Amino acid sequence: MPQQKQAFANLIDAGLIHDLFVSDSFNGENQFPKIKFVMEANSEEEVRRVIGDLPFQFKKLAEITEVRDIGSKWLDTQVAFKNYAIELTWKEPEDQLLVDKIISVDLQKVVDWRSQGVITSAYIKNQSTADRKPNQVAMIQPIYSISILAKDEQHALDIASELNAVKLGFASINISELGFKLSL
Repeated sequence: MPQQKQAFANLIDAGLIHDLFVSDSFNGENQFPKIKFVMEANSEEEVRRVIGDLPFQFKKLAEITEVRDIGSKWLDTQVAFKNYAIELTWKEPEDQLLVDKIISVDLQKVVDWRSQGVITSAYIKNQSTADRKPNQVAMIQPIYSISILAKDEQHALDIASELNAVKLGFASINISELGFKLSL
């Protein structure tokens, strides 16, 4: 365990790990920590290669269950409460002007939530949602990936439902428990 801890600490010190969350996981009656983190990398293969060199991965005592590109970090708050990830993905839009208005209102809401202490981190990534058509440019909207403080998954869903993109049916949401955010 000390070797794993040091190897992971080296990734943090190198600036590759940006956020780290820990929650409880159970295998039968045995309790284990489940670790989720945000890592800077150029590809999924790079993440798997770097993490694959860690002692637990190398000895096959742990496994990577999911790697996703969530974009660039643009908000951050340090707290010690349970965090949930809210990820919004745009559906096929119909009116670029309406979508742009929704985005501006939603991004302001995210900034307001940050000032209220609801958000602990926010990431943003551009997503092309419609191909270029004659006399129209391709439509690009951001995918929000937001870490929020919530009592439970339903509370996180209620918070996500306040975003206009969700209310108006322009975006789908995915919510997952992250656990407790650790200060790096």
